[in-house]
Amino acid sequence: MSHFTQLSKVLVLSTLFLLTSPFAPAAQNPPGPMDANLFVGLAKKMVPSVVNISTFTNMKGQQMMPGAPEDFLRRFFDDMLRRNGRRDDGGGGDFNDEETPPTPKGPKGRVPRAMSLGSGFVIDASGLILTNNHVVADADEIKLSFTEDPAEKPTDGEVVGRDPELDVALIRVKTKRELFPVALGDSDTLEVGEYVAAVGNPFGQGHSVTHGIISAKGRVAPDFLFATYIQTDAPINPGNSGGPLINLKGEVIGINNAIEQRAQGIGFAIPINLVKKILPQLKTKGSVSRGYMGVIVHETTPEIAKKLGLPKDLTAPIVSQVVPGGPADTAGLKPYDVILEFNGKAIRSHNDLIMAVTAIPVGETAPLKILRGGKEQSLTVKVTKRPGPDEERVQKQKKKDKDKKPSHTDTGMVLEDLTAEMAKELGVTPKTGGVVVSDISYGGPAHQAGLMRGDLIIEVDQKPVKDVESFYSVVKGKKAYLLRVRRVSPAGQEAFLVVMLDLKE
Repeated sequence: MSHFTQLSKVLVLSTLFLLTSPFAPAAQNPPGPMDANLFVGLAKKMVPSVVNISTFTNMKGQQMMPGAPEDFLRRFFDDMLRRNGRRDDGGGGDFNDEETPPTPKGPKGRVPRAMSLGSGFVIDASGLILTNNHVVADADEIKLSFTEDPAEKPTDGEVVGRDPELDVALIRVKTKRELFPVALGDSDTLEVGEYVAAVGNPFGQGHSVTHGIISAKGRVAPDFLFATYIQTDAPINPGNSGGPLINLKGEVIGINNAIEQRAQGIGFAIPINLVKKILPQLKTKGSVSRGYMGVIVHETTPEIAKKLGLPKDLTAPIVSQVVPGGPADTAGLKPYDVILEFNGKAIRSHNDLIMAVTAIPVGETAPLKILRGGKEQSLTVKVTKRPGPDEERVQKQKKKDKDKKPSHTDTGMVLEDLTAEMAKELGVTPKTGGVVVSDISYGGPAHQAGLMRGDLIIEVDQKPVKDVESFYSVVKGKKAYLLRVRRVSPAGQEAFLVVMLDLKE
């Protein structure tokens, strides 16, 4: 199961624009006639606990590309550039809404900075604040505002822990200001139709409150395999990322995270119960270790069931690959096994299995019930730590890349040699060859070509790629290159693509 983010039909709710100067100042009954001021009370209670977050990233050596991207997963670059874009060229001045904003040029050639706006909420009087990871990812500086008072000086924040796979981050602020922690509710008890309210910082407008209902529960989130979303029609917008979704008791039951790009009134929040499970690790370790079984599964279709002689109404995932030497392999799991239960819980889909396995503490064992050859069998699997990106190594490398002149042709992506660990996760052998796409620059050539994080580039201009150096031995000029790419879907399905990487100016 790959940890790399896949394309989806939702977009995360951060906002971004360029600048060269620091930024300154349980089911409840629906409200009736006697509850006209119910949301007034909720707003007064919640707004003091919500913070507006501004993060800054130096853009040295990077360029913002005009125009909207083709994929569905994108941040609201264009909206903020048009609505709030400003330049600091010594004389100030706003953009016209209908103009394409120029590349900012600071006094004395100061390096432009990317600014991302989001929200967060206080969970502890000591200064701990929850938000989305994408709000603070790659930030060189984090500033928090508690009010819209022009006289308020933004307070510095620091990251305590991150969980990129759930898109949650924990930050700390040191301030003499009195803080008002929120109460965390129980998202498992939510009912469809229940009234909720969202609080956040949409489009950088400051604290804003909207309300609606729970539209659905358990929505699958292709970008974050370890969460199912709460769907709501409470209006949420770019900048609401990281803000709380609350019930009528004033309890936080979700973290606002994404919206459906093509619709109105379809927003998504991460259930707070999932967040509560990882909080202890974020506080003490700064990261999250999840259980791993080493198996790739996909849904059992009626056609597959018929071919294998399985019950035609079977609803459970079938094993398509077992990682050699992994926990599932050691436990005796084999391809074509159907997983019925894990740790006593019924498994109906690959997402159910992911959620069940990652909920088991690393190092513990769990019972596994399978269907093999038409007969039920019981196995025991010892869960190990799920392979994931070395966050510290990646961050250090990115910092180095910002400070040095690139030695390779700029392709708009970061490539890494295929290590044994990566090969294991991607379901190939190290001898397969190729280079792994570990990062993509928004709007760059690789992004325009449709490449994604986790892709394995195996050929360039019909020549095999053994490692990063062999890739750049071919890609060393401003022209177009033909790439052959291997990609694995979240369901473990393998695909091969041929794409054009155009580096011509």
